[in-house]
Amino acid sequence: MHTWIVSGYVGRLFLAGLLLCIAQSTAHAWGPKGHRIVGLIARDLLSPAARTTVIQIMGSDDLATFALYLDQHKDDLDRRIPGSREWHYDDVPICDDKSYDEYCPNGTCASTQIVRYYGVLSDIHASKQQKQFAVFVLTHLLGDIHQPLHAADNDDRGGNQIRVRLPDGRSMNLHAAWDTSFVERLFGGQNEMNVAKALVQKFAADAPAWQTGKVNLATIKDWVAESDKLAQDVVYGPLWPNRACQVDLEQTRIALSEDYVQQAQPIVEKQLAKAGYRLAAVLNRAWGN
Repeated sequence: MHTWIVSGYVGRLFLAGLLLCIAQSTAHAWGPKGHRIVGLIARDLLSPAARTTVIQIMGSDDLATFALYLDQHKDDLDRRIPGSREWHYDDVPICDDKSYDEYCPNGTCASTQIVRYYGVLSDIHASKQQKQFAVFVLTHLLGDIHQPLHAADNDDRGGNQIRVRLPDGRSMNLHAAWDTSFVERLFGGQNEMNVAKALVQKFAADAPAWQTGKVNLATIKDWVAESDKLAQDVVYGPLWPNRACQVDLEQTRIALSEDYVQQAQPIVEKQLAKAGYRLAAVLNRAWGN
């Protein structure tokens, strides 16, 4: 088990991470805003016992900040833990019939790592440092798997190789549009704590169905499969009815219509809420609730 990540005073680490987050311009899964919203939703839903435990382990219950760690330290993590860069997604192919072991070799994908680090949280023999790192992993990856393009691939690096132009004229790749642009369009300028509370209330009736199942590989793969279905039906489907299996990615540039973007908005909103509810459920179960 890797214990090198957390050393010294954890609060200084988080402050440095926040400053780094402000300075970064590279998009990650959901982008910082999306991950913070997921963390804020989950924090509101922690049981008293889980809240007490996370404060004991981490020094606070700031899940919104913890959720940024894996992106902020991605390069350093990959040097120290080879393969950790691939933890952020399950590249389920939308056109090829690959097995789990083929698209998640040696467990280097999000679903395997979520189960692994859930086990660390609930292991009475794991050290405090190990549990701290497990919190970083779970708060981030449970957000990641609810971004549809972190659960599907068309030999395009989850949409990273698909160049698009937004209705406002900005150019980017398809992955970045779903990571950041659609989230900003929904919530840009709004107080993220208020956004999180509103999403908790809006989707409260859906939450019991979202949170069912033990925290094991079968359940996490089911959650990934939901996102993969969205990628096929909502992300790729409207762009290419045949799911783009033969598209020349190097020659493709797509103008996203206003209708496409509007249809994406409720999906993004629901997936962020779903990720937050499920993150809370995972942490509550790890600590006996």
